[in-house]
Amino acid sequence: MASPEIQGSLVLLWAGEDPALHSSLLEQLETAGVPFVDKPASGAPKGDVFNFEQRASFGFEVSVLSSNLATAEGILEGLLDEEPLDLELPGEDDAAPAAETPAHLSQATSAVWSGNDPERLEFLSQALKENEIPVRVETRGQEATIYVPPEEETLAGEIIREIVEGAPPQ
Repeated sequence: MASPEIQGSLVLLWAGEDPALHSSLLEQLETAGVPFVDKPASGAPKGDVFNFEQRASFGFEVSVLSSNLATAEGILEGLLDEEPLDLELPGEDDAAPAAETPAHLSQATSAVWSGNDPERLEFLSQALKENEIPVRVETRGQEATIYVPPEEETLAGEIIREIVEGAPPQ
């Protein structure tokens, strides 16, 4: 004879790729005493004969008993209504005192790019950092300038030229 607390069939509550939401959902279901089944996403079709709709091929699937679905949906809705955590990295303070500049960035004295396009500035800075070139950015009004150490000026200039002009290195 089945246990009285296990009633109903298994119903998919949530499937997704957000590990933070997944973790919070499992934690709150457990706290509320709602039994659940947690497994990696299967990538199996949702019943579409022609296989047009696919589930996530990676991620998570959380199922609950149909008898607990209303409670579980309430928990999930509460999590989805929460404001996301501020995961944004703090921006550089344009008015930061020079004394706070790290020692390796104080060596960045050669200007390699100037402009007023914030997206290009960010892209170029990241490209140089990915090539392990220390970067210092100074902003005056709308104009920003990227500085690198003198010994990296040639390589940085080639990287920037390749990006800006779309030309391969010489």
